[in-house]
Amino acid sequence: MTRRIETALLVDDDDAFRTTLQGALRRRGVVARTAATIDEGLVALEYEPVDLVVIDYRMPRGDGLSALAQYRKLQPEAAIVMLTGFGDIPLAVAAMREGADTLLSKPVDADKLLREAASLRDRQRPPPSASTAPTPPPGSLKLDDLEREAIRAALRESGGVVATAAKLLGIDRRTLQRKLKKLGG
Repeated sequence: MTRRIETALLVDDDDAFRTTLQGALRRRGVVARTAATIDEGLVALEYEPVDLVVIDYRMPRGDGLSALAQYRKLQPEAAIVMLTGFGDIPLAVAAMREGADTLLSKPVDADKLLREAASLRDRQRPPPSASTAPTPPPGSLKLDDLEREAIRAALRESGGVVATAAKLLGIDRRTLQRKLKKLGG
């Protein structure tokens, strides 16, 4: 059963984008609050928990990436989505290492955002005391999906030419060939 997103916090310095996304979420029945800075968002979470935190990567006074661990600590059960207009695989890896569940590109469609967030909440991590086995780092299961999608996108953009796709991804052609063999592509 999909867990519906009922509350959200949008942390973005772009007033127009933030209020537009807030309105779109509200029209879909989500109680959406906003914050223009990292600190404002952290203060908001101390007083009222949310199901979804959406945080921008590039912010004027501190980037969203460096604040992810604080947001995760305050909201361990929330789906945390980092937004960026400058997405790449290293940024996605770093975001997940710091506590984000996924990275989406701006502009983001509100329906896609809610579907992704609900899916993330369905795959919720068990509490740390639930088992004695080590828990994989947040987002580690999603990383293979991100890598696979990035490779597919690069291959589409390059017309299927592996050498060109490797350049787009910033990796060696042989590395891409090994990854394709591993992924069965």
